[in-house]
Amino acid sequence: MAEMNTGKGKGSPRVDLTAMVDLGFLLITFFMFTTTLNKPKTMEIVKPAKSENEEDEPPIRKSKTLSILLGEENKVYWYVGADDADNIELDSTDFSENGIRKVILRRQKEVKEMYAAETDPDKKELVVLIKGMPTAKYRSFISIMDEMNITGTRIYAIVDLDKVDTLIMRQVGQGLKPQALTAPQ
Repeated sequence: MAEMNTGKGKGSPRVDLTAMVDLGFLLITFFMFTTTLNKPKTMEIVKPAKSENEEDEPPIRKSKTLSILLGEENKVYWYVGADDADNIELDSTDFSENGIRKVILRRQKEVKEMYAAETDPDKKELVVLIKGMPTAKYRSFISIMDEMNITGTRIYAIVDLDKVDTLIMRQVGQGLKPQALTAPQ
């Protein structure tokens, strides 16, 4: 009689998966090199070319301006432009929805009402002056640019701090080192 082999003496059949692992790594490598990653989206800032004769440009009425000062720790200071530097009232806020956004929207409405008689739509626009402290974070600049986009502010400029702004920020204790404020000798 012939004996039947039940397979008890032999081990279970094994499949060598080494080639599959190699193939898997080749496929992963292929897809990593052939896919395109999301490219960072940037907001374009169009700067006007410097004119040869600065006197040709009409001055901006300070009553149409809103100065935004970016300070330390995401603090935002703002004031409405005034012809008299003694009458500046400084206020502070943050980047929340009820913060600087509300200030910008309110100020846009005020300027439109003040200059309602103007026929040129650009003369009814708010002018926002963005001024960053040396200690302001890059994230603050990104946030304020987002706010300009969200509120539909068309006319804004990133400018350097002037003497008035420097004195204002010194009074509120924002990030200016005393040696930065002294005049060169």
